[in-house]
Amino acid sequence: MAALATICLLLFALLTAAVMGGWTEAWDTRLMLRLATERRPGLTVGMKLLSVTGSGLVEFPVAFLLIGGLLARGRKPQAGWYAGAVLSGWVLYALAKLAAHRHRPHVISHLMHGAGWYSYPSGHSMLAPLIFGLGAIAWSTPWRSPEARLGTLALAALLALAIGVSRVYLGSHYPSDVIGGLLLGTGWSALSVLWWERRGRLR
Repeated sequence: MAALATICLLLFALLTAAVMGGWTEAWDTRLMLRLATERRPGLTVGMKLLSVTGSGLVEFPVAFLLIGGLLARGRKPQAGWYAGAVLSGWVLYALAKLAAHRHRPHVISHLMHGAGWYSYPSGHSMLAPLIFGLGAIAWSTPWRSPEARLGTLALAALLALAIGVSRVYLGSHYPSDVIGGLLLGTGWSALSVLWWERRGRLR
């Protein structure tokens, strides 16, 4: 976990410097234009559903349900750890947006409206590893089968990636916004797990 956290946060710092220096703009634009050529009505519906799944309309109820479920099973320390990791991650994401101060892309048409404030890093992409990834870890920790735990975490990771792709496909974010969000969210999640494991509480 320490290596994962270090790598993700270091890459996020490097990417942030590149974004703020304008070095990713040409690559971002090319990839968005290329992805726009793949737009299809059926695919667009799926991407909109994924985007909604990564929004607060779904993520926050999921987080509350997970916390409630952990509390109902007498796992108060894990519930507190999960809530703290998610809330602190949300604050970190807000600070990162303010620091980068990057405006939303206008490269391709926006297929969904109502996107929030600054663009980098993507909130959907950052919060997905926290809400779904840490949720999968907290919920599946007591399971005896390591395969089941790993499978649950893999599904959460795939969902986070799919949510990120949907944000670029819909025109709401640059690809680097999504990559930055995934790196920061995964790095913060890994730090949270490392911190809790070292206290022997995540069981």
